[in-house]
Amino acid sequence: MANRYERAELLAAIWKLGAQDERMPTSHGILDRALSEELDKLPRELAEGLTFSVTGVGLRCLELPDILLAAQEAMLTSEPNPTYLSTIITLDSEEARQTVLSYDLSTAQAAAIGGRLREAVLRARAPVAEALAEA
Repeated sequence: MANRYERAELLAAIWKLGAQDERMPTSHGILDRALSEELDKLPRELAEGLTFSVTGVGLRCLELPDILLAAQEAMLTSEPNPTYLSTIITLDSEEARQTVLSYDLSTAQAAAIGGRLREAVLRARAPVAEALAEA
């Protein structure tokens, strides 16, 4: 099973290739729900060992906070800020491409996975946006 830094590296690279310069969500369980939805389509190194639980605040990926912290520690994402709802992937496209190749994924495969993850994020955001608008 990949360690948290490998997972962070792979998640950041896949997001970069599939979502380009779009920020990756880090709050409200959005990425958690997207990962759950796409779990069977994610690379084994990222998906293996991810666990999900319904908590008092909705579905959560129990490993995701540690993966996101590892990404920040490895400077793969922007500095955390409790008021931010997303993070910037700091890898450039070439670094992301080299990363996915090291996991035996083609750039096209990784971009497709990242694109599906981005689409799942958009679907997960809709109920959150509605709830925030009502608050």
